[in-house]
Amino acid sequence: MRNYQPNEDGFFTCLDGKLNITWNSVNDDYCDCSDGTDEPGTDACPNTKFYCAGRAFYLPSSRINDGICDCCDGSDEWKEVTVRGDVLQEHDFNVKYAPCINTC
Repeated sequence: MRNYQPNEDGFFTCLDGKLNITWNSVNDDYCDCSDGTDEPGTDACPNTKFYCAGRAFYLPSSRINDGICDCCDGSDEWKEVTVRGDVLQEHDFNVKYAPCINTC
């Protein structure tokens, strides 16, 4: 979200150029843009990717806000979701859970 900015009219233009939406519609957990670019930090748009800048790689959007820290800077877990106990038991001790600390 750091690189996302509204235009001078307070709107966001989808990166495919097909739609202008209000700035408060960006990252609101509803997929407005057909290319999914209005939801960079949620999993609202199917088959989209989230960019982890700290180590320069992409995650499937389905792994955003799932309670597991995939990006070394924790940017994929901005909602700080709490992971259920039964899910915690499925993973090994190397998995980091939200709230995430920056390990980049």
